[in-house]
Amino acid sequence: MTDLIENHKQEEKMEKPKNSYRLEKFNKVNEQFFNYYRLQEIIPPNEWDMFIQTLREDLPSSFRIQNCLPEKETLIQYLEEKYFAPLRDLNDESIHAPESILFVENAFQTNMSRSTVRSHPILRDLHEFLINENTIGTMSRQEAVSMVPPLLLDIQPQHLILDACASPGSKTMQIIELMHKKSSHPDGLLIANDVDYNRCYLLVHQTLKRMPTANCVVVNTDASQFPSVLGPDSKPMFFDRVLCDVICSGDGTFRKNPDLWRTWDTQKALNLHKIQNSIASRCFELLEVGGLMAYSTCSLNPIEDEAIVAQLLRKFGDAIELVDVSQQLPGLKRVAGRSYWKVLDKNLKEFSSYNEVTSNLKNVFVPSMFPPSDEESKRFNLHRSFRIFPHHQNSGGFFVALLKKVAAVPGFDPAVQPRKPPMKKRRRTFREDPFVFLNDNVEELQSDLEKHYGVDKAQFPFNNILIRTHNTEKKKCIYYVNDKLRDFLRVNSERYKIVNAGVGILRRVDKVSASQFRLMQDGLDALLPYITKRIIDVDEDDMTLILNGYEDNHYVPLQHLNCQEILSQIECGSIVLHLKKSNFETHVTGWLGAHTVSAFISREEKIHILSMLGQDASKLKLKVLTVRKEKGLKKLANGGGDGGPKEANQEADLEVD
Repeated sequence: MTDLIENHKQEEKMEKPKNSYRLEKFNKVNEQFFNYYRLQEIIPPNEWDMFIQTLREDLPSSFRIQNCLPEKETLIQYLEEKYFAPLRDLNDESIHAPESILFVENAFQTNMSRSTVRSHPILRDLHEFLINENTIGTMSRQEAVSMVPPLLLDIQPQHLILDACASPGSKTMQIIELMHKKSSHPDGLLIANDVDYNRCYLLVHQTLKRMPTANCVVVNTDASQFPSVLGPDSKPMFFDRVLCDVICSGDGTFRKNPDLWRTWDTQKALNLHKIQNSIASRCFELLEVGGLMAYSTCSLNPIEDEAIVAQLLRKFGDAIELVDVSQQLPGLKRVAGRSYWKVLDKNLKEFSSYNEVTSNLKNVFVPSMFPPSDEESKRFNLHRSFRIFPHHQNSGGFFVALLKKVAAVPGFDPAVQPRKPPMKKRRRTFREDPFVFLNDNVEELQSDLEKHYGVDKAQFPFNNILIRTHNTEKKKCIYYVNDKLRDFLRVNSERYKIVNAGVGILRRVDKVSASQFRLMQDGLDALLPYITKRIIDVDEDDMTLILNGYEDNHYVPLQHLNCQEILSQIECGSIVLHLKKSNFETHVTGWLGAHTVSAFISREEKIHILSMLGQDASKLKLKVLTVRKEKGLKKLANGGGDGGPKEANQEADLEVD
């Protein structure tokens, strides 16, 4: 079977202009991959052809409605009535209406090519709507099997959680959702880590820009050397939950990474095994007794999967247990983990034990790569881990093991930091601004918020307020963190390279305003319970007009609003527009001018609210599509760069008076 892919490798500059490319045909064949997995015998012979055929097909698109979204039922109903039902009514075999993913709540999957999506107006509109919703975080486009590990962790709002290898952030986003599912203001803490500095900024952009939260911090460190977290008493703390989704060869992702057909080889798994072992081991050391750790990869290779789990069970003995999750996620089709596999070199020569490895390969192979002994197999219960095959439910490939710490690790002292590897030449990185708590410099802010927004300084936790500069006179944006994140930053700021923390709640304004600060939509949920002034109840007609703007303007003259009289009695500045219906409630930050009012949120957020109200958003949709195309062309002209790191907020596309 052949496919078309874009070959972006640039030819000689004299022969081809910059950014040009050509389309090449290639066979989706990798004989070493085929032979390797035939020898491993993890795929039954009668399923082999279907396995390979599925790998050669494009991966279905899948997305999940944010499960902590208050209006999730309204959003699902909107999708069903506006898109899913009409698509089913077409009775067109080439069009597949999204269907529920059986093992994930409020998640859907569809399998249509780009040409099919472009061929029908309902599909085009659905595609654009999903992009908008994904942009603001009300839904997440994420591979179906990638959603599995967080679901097994039984995440609670109060948990201290480590996402050890977090970027690009789809599972991080899912963890944040799960923490907020039972509490709109979870008092736990999520530490999202990645070893690569630039990938940390990708994590911030992909996750915290879409779902700002006061209980997440992004740090940049090597997970295999992750420092212990110190509590308020400066004593080491342990994690209630750890997601250890390690770097891997990724051969479960052939369907979305077609270049693997040309690049896959046996060495990738061998090269990654040691670091996977180190990361998993360190993560388990940092786990609380009674805590859970999900070890996962998007690889099918036992060297990266069962071999790592077996080594953890071997190393930690009576302190660790491989949890039986066979009764969880009943709609998920999976295959039990194995206690036997083959260790093969690049020529597919098998070594039945480490003793057989020749001296020149001792630096490539290590004892932990080999399957457990018969006695170990009986104790390890590796069948409790599981593998997901692409052909069983039209998905990607994945491996998951859920581990529980049932006792303290003998001899482990969390106060002793792991030995760091030899220093490498440091790459140039962006310099981080500091996180500075206002503490004694908070009186001006307290007075301002109390006077203009009715925030009682005795009620609001002002000791959880921070800025990103040592110069408190230049505080442009003010951030809020919950208690656990506050304690983490105060005690651990020198132990980690902190990239992002908390959520922006206020931003200084230079224009005429009653207050020096305007409210930020990102952090409105954190501040809203304390605001008693400048909250305006509006009806649906007014909200619709304010979101759409008047004629070609993003603002609305006050005389066109039913709430004109109320607004005319309020000083200029930031306000909160409140609308409550039987099935939908929203609070929107707005800006009140002398004679106009506007919604201070992104166009994508406006489209979402209008859609939930059943109102027309076509004008905004056209504007968003136009801006998106312009940005794409500009990015292409700049060689794909985005100009460096940015703050984690949704205010990039605001229309301001």
